Amino acid sequence: MSEEMDLTSLECPEPFMKVVGKLMKMERGELKIKYKDPKCRDMLLEAMKLMNCEVLEDLQQNGIYFMHIKKESSDKPRKLELTGGC
Repeated sequence: MSEEMDLTSLECPEPFMKVVGKLMKMERGELKIKYKDPKCRDMLLEAMKLMNCEVLEDLQQNGIYFMHIKKESSDKPRKLELTGGC
């Protein structure tokens, strides 16, 4: 079962911060998110690489972005550094 987050009312960096915070608390599982701010997409994709997550779906329809993320447990925590910005 996957959780869903509707972040369409938020502007970057809030969707990014909420997704990363949620994933950091999860040991494993799936998360479906939707958001409007296109500036968050690259930041989210980079964070997914660093957090041992797989992006199962990444699409955009009518100005709304959808991402389905799967997180597996990780033995080694990785340091997350933000290199981009909104």
